[in-house]
Amino acid sequence: MIARPDAARTEGPRGPVRHGAQGGGAEALSTRDALRQATEAIHARLHALPALQALAEGWISREGYVDLLRRKLGFHLAVEAALAAAPSLAPWGIALAERRRAPLIEADLAALGAAPVPLAAAPLPVLDTAARALGCLYVTEGSTLGGRQLARALDGLLPPGEAGRRFLLGHGPRHGAMWRDCCAALERCGAEPARRAEMLAAAAATFCAFEASFSRPGADRTAGVALPPAGG
Repeated sequence: MIARPDAARTEGPRGPVRHGAQGGGAEALSTRDALRQATEAIHARLHALPALQALAEGWISREGYVDLLRRKLGFHLAVEAALAAAPSLAPWGIALAERRRAPLIEADLAALGAAPVPLAAAPLPVLDTAARALGCLYVTEGSTLGGRQLARALDGLLPPGEAGRRFLLGHGPRHGAMWRDCCAALERCGAEPARRAEMLAAAAATFCAFEASFSRPGADRTAGVALPPAGG
């Protein structure tokens, strides 16, 4: 899930870029705002998935949480492999090694006493340019937003502490700096219209791949999802 942060400023190719600004045509949009618009519909569909709703609202069962983590593990392993094979993002200031999140999911599964068995991911878009790779990265990095709130929603399921919530806590105290670096790379790369178009298409396709992981063969969309509390 990706949160929709309020307006913020990051450094773009021609100085500070304001995000969340209202009005203006497509050319006036920052790359980040263009990404948000291009993925808005799929983002809304993801929030409606039963497992993600249960997590956000704090009534996911232990079985459901393990199932969700295994789906995320399959997706993130596939994304990390695809990004590793893509053109380097180092020229854009992105070090992929420090952004890997599959190990955090594996640690969460271990904390829950569950085997780190990934569920098969749906096919990802071809990441044959840096712009397409950054579009894919936008999806995974954006999922760190709002993670602390989701981690707190697990208070009724997990004991206090980070165990079982490492993935949701993301980059920890480095979160702000790493998200700003990601946004700066998006703006610099997206300053060229053709690159921006590639980025938008790859981001939308990556979101669709994540959504499809909830309907892969052998995957039950509602497996392990507890009933919501009465009146909730």
